[in-house]
Amino acid sequence: MPYLTTSSTELDVIDAQSTWEQWSATDFDHKRGRLSAFQSVLEEKHPMVAKVVSFHLRQASILLAKPLWLEGPTGETNELYTVGRGIVLAICENDFRNADNALHSAFAIIACALIAGNGVVVCSDNAALNPLVEQTAERVDFPPNLVQVVGYDAAARMIEGGVRQVGYVGHDRIERELNRQLAKRDGPIGGLVAETDLESPTLVHDPYLSLRFVTERTRTINTTAVGGNPNLLDS
Repeated sequence: MPYLTTSSTELDVIDAQSTWEQWSATDFDHKRGRLSAFQSVLEEKHPMVAKVVSFHLRQASILLAKPLWLEGPTGETNELYTVGRGIVLAICENDFRNADNALHSAFAIIACALIAGNGVVVCSDNAALNPLVEQTAERVDFPPNLVQVVGYDAAARMIEGGVRQVGYVGHDRIERELNRQLAKRDGPIGGLVAETDLESPTLVHDPYLSLRFVTERTRTINTTAVGGNPNLLDS
């Protein structure tokens, strides 16, 4: 089975769902290794995009690599960790004066979504973005269907088809339309991460961007059968 699927039709949500769940459950070091390979291939093809990916991998390693241990008021242990949200739809326009900043912003979204444990569908007709994603991803040992590319016209259908988050690089007007579409749809709330200022893009340099693609969870281990030692609570 190929690692990359290119299609102008709707995403096969069932296959993508199982893929991202497997990817999200994989330990961080494994994900970082695959994304480091992704970065290495990019260095051959587009060194500046590779630098963007490298920056976000370094920042994600600080933020996501290890769980955070929280104080347990009754003696229990509490572990805060993150998982991916699901399928992230990365939408990119193709009519920019500053094409390089659009490309950098799109890859910032793609890299952060992947390292955070999500599957990614690039929804674009951008002549620079699409082949670069395809040619790079097919050389990396990603799980099947983890990274997919579809045409721009599929965006509206795919938002209704189960994607959990949207990343957008483009124009203010389209950003507002996407927000309205996400707000109106049934099912889980879908977030929007957008870059519309391509003269001075902020996502490319945002050290916390990976946190916008995660769900926080806690794991509690009780130290006694009743859920801890109540004597440790302040009177």
